[in-house]
Amino acid sequence: MMVRIEVEGVTHDVEVEAGVTIDKILDKIGVLPSTILVTHQEKIVPHSTKINSDVELGTIIVSSGG
Repeated sequence: MMVRIEVEGVTHDVEVEAGVTIDKILDKIGVLPSTILVTHQEKIVPHSTKINSDVELGTIIVSSGG
């Protein structure tokens, strides 16, 4: 399966097996899950969501600081 995910304006095409979690996809592209929210069709989805078909995902950067 192919997952397309855009992070900070950069599109990543990642080939994965069915049942992979969003956490694993983020790890595969070198993104810390704690720094990002993942969206599908403009809705935030949990990082534990399993992907079972080709999909396009978006992201929202979580900013923090003091």
